[in-house]
Amino acid sequence: MMECLEFRRAAGADPQHLSPDAERHRAQCERCGQYHRQLLAMDATIHKALNVPAREYSDAIRRTVARAQRATPRPRWLALAASIVAGVLIGSVLWIGHPRDSLAHEVVEHMRGEPDSLVVTQVLADPASVAKVLAASGLRLRGDPGHVSYVMSCPFRGASVPHLVVQTDVGPVTVLVLRHVVVAEPRQFHEQGYTGTIAPFGPGSIAVIGATAEETADVATKLRVATEWVAD
Repeated sequence: MMECLEFRRAAGADPQHLSPDAERHRAQCERCGQYHRQLLAMDATIHKALNVPAREYSDAIRRTVARAQRATPRPRWLALAASIVAGVLIGSVLWIGHPRDSLAHEVVEHMRGEPDSLVVTQVLADPASVAKVLAASGLRLRGDPGHVSYVMSCPFRGASVPHLVVQTDVGPVTVLVLRHVVVAEPRQFHEQGYTGTIAPFGPGSIAVIGATAEETADVATKLRVATEWVAD
């Protein structure tokens, strides 16, 4: 019988076309049914963005180019400014056509590169190793971060970052503490069948990836409570 994590990976890859096993699991699991509805709503939002704003931006680009062609000769700096405006508009179109979050993609790819860390297990990591890895990024452990089964210092965007896996009722949840990556506000993502959140955390951010938004939020909250930032 299909499990929740397997369903979420399959649904994330193609929410519009579920296999018979996935359809049965969705009908029997309320939380996975809600997750699937969220995926469909996100796809509808992306489809709307692709079909409305993109045309508006394209029209704006054509108008900008047409005005430049009709205009009388202008100083070179003004022509350069017009080119920059057109470039910004084109960049906006390309962004809408590729809505996936690059940071989220990198986080998930890093997690997928260490598949042995994603096993369901009751064996916990050495608490001293957990404290040591967090301390290397300026975090002091002052409480219980949960059932940490895996801890490692990993390279990510040119820095060494703590990579933890926390066991929950619905499966393992991956945590990357990204002290060197600053984000303006929390944002959820669905990437390659995984649900995740990237949020401000101390001087940088924290990325949490798992099977459900509820579990990732719970793990993030526990880690915030269980740690404190220390001076460099």
